[in-house]
Amino acid sequence: MINNLFCMKKCQRMFLAFAFVCTSLLATSVLQAQNTGTKGPAKPKEITLTAPRDGFPISITYYQSSNAESAPVVVLLHGKGGSKRVWDKQFAPILQQNGYAVVSVDLRKHGQSKLPETEKTVNRNQKKPASSKLKTYDYKAMVALDMEAVWQFIFAEHQKKHLNMQKSAIVASDMSVPIALNYTLYDWTKVPYDDAPVLAAKTPKGQTVRALFLISPVTGVSGVNSMQPTVRLKDPLLGLAFEVGVGQKNSTDLKIANKLYEQLHLAKEKDTRVKINKYPGKLTGTDMLGRRLGLEIDILKFLDRHLKKLPGQWADRRPRFDREE
Repeated sequence: MINNLFCMKKCQRMFLAFAFVCTSLLATSVLQAQNTGTKGPAKPKEITLTAPRDGFPISITYYQSSNAESAPVVVLLHGKGGSKRVWDKQFAPILQQNGYAVVSVDLRKHGQSKLPETEKTVNRNQKKPASSKLKTYDYKAMVALDMEAVWQFIFAEHQKKHLNMQKSAIVASDMSVPIALNYTLYDWTKVPYDDAPVLAAKTPKGQTVRALFLISPVTGVSGVNSMQPTVRLKDPLLGLAFEVGVGQKNSTDLKIANKLYEQLHLAKEKDTRVKINKYPGKLTGTDMLGRRLGLEIDILKFLDRHLKKLPGQWADRRPRFDREE
């Protein structure tokens, strides 16, 4: 029995290693195709958006899909102190090669999403500019302003028939998990345009986020809670899918991940929309990427199952009174 268990675990490790090598080679071939100018996915574009209301610069990398208006959308969010580069190195090109339109994001005061030096308020007694510190306003602005700027960009690409925003997903890590959950709730509570006599016929403003993969979730950040939005998002009528990933030997992360999973999961039903994955070791957040733990494979399988296979063709999301018909 012991020998059989040992063999099973050894085979599992070999499979994960093989799958990771395959995805790595796929990413390499994508980048080579882009660099040599041969036929392949479009070259990633570095774009700076402007957050509504406060004008904060939000840096994104956009991977346009060759599937045009049939392409589902995946938004990739980093953890605290991180940047979109953690996704751009390898995983974002893999998603693009698999038919997804991808947007990796630097949330404000992370990566390249920072104010110019001339606009920073510097205190001479501080080693770092005061504006680099994350405050309650910053976290709330990530939800209401940064993510909305990203979705305005996605809307513009949708209208150009470069993607289908009605099939959107968010992959978030630690700090960005409460940001993703709260923006999803905001997206689903947007009131449709008043352009038809009955609600079912009205053009929606939101209801685009359909799936969330949450890595090493935290209970919340200053002013933004992870658990509160789940009360409404887990409603089966919305049909949202969730998957939680966590290092099984990280006791702090594991406790929070289990709590979030239990909050989302409908115990009285066969709830296949919600799943938790536990990976070997103590690594947290995006540190688990590229470690042959199976995280990347699980994300791909989750997106293929809960996003790519969703029904629904591209539809004009402008209100009827703005369309030229």
